[in-house]
Amino acid sequence: MHKFRLLVPVVLAGVLTTTGCAGSASPGVAARVGDETITAGEVDETTRHLCTALGERFKEEGRLVQLGVIRQGVLQFLVLRSQADQLAEEYGVEPSAAYRQAVAEHARTATDFPEEVRDDYVTVLSTDALASDIASQVGRIELAEEGFTEPTEEQVQQAARDAFTSWPDANGIDVDPKYGIELVDGVLTEVDTSLSFAVSDKARAGLPVDPDPADPGAVPEPDPAYVGSLPSNQTCG
Repeated sequence: MHKFRLLVPVVLAGVLTTTGCAGSASPGVAARVGDETITAGEVDETTRHLCTALGERFKEEGRLVQLGVIRQGVLQFLVLRSQADQLAEEYGVEPSAAYRQAVAEHARTATDFPEEVRDDYVTVLSTDALASDIASQVGRIELAEEGFTEPTEEQVQQAARDAFTSWPDANGIDVDPKYGIELVDGVLTEVDTSLSFAVSDKARAGLPVDPDPADPGAVPEPDPAYVGSLPSNQTCG
């Protein structure tokens, strides 16, 4: 499956992309994914819980992360999970042992965190495994219906991508633009929509800067000086 880049490297990275129609959701609604609604309150609470869980790690790494960056990633994960759940129901499949193992591994890590944040941590960090699992099963179902008895892994992955990208066309994915996420070339991606809400030079400084081209593992992050100038309730680490 394709992957999309989150702006919190390593900790919230390597997940699948999801596509659809990104627009303006209703007040209090962060996103509508098919028949399901993700509320702004759910996104905010999950973001706080994830910051609590990951804050110490960020401190140990000497990093201060903009809370809005984590919020974007959280919403992307929640949208992806909702789509995977609905796709699984549509095809009559359930997560496999591989997903349950991923959940168990994240649950073991979560025992180090306050009890009230553990469920959200496990939910977010296991979304990649869920989506990969469901997508693979759906891809194989589609190929079997087309007469493939021994499909290659490449064929399975392509069928899985097709299932995920065609689902939103029929069911719809609508995201509140205030989260700075739009559909770009078929991928739900962080974009410069924040400028429509805050256009000062300081706000512009918070936009991601290009990574070091000499470092192939680098990803864009907001200007550290700008992040350091933010109030503590807008940062994590």
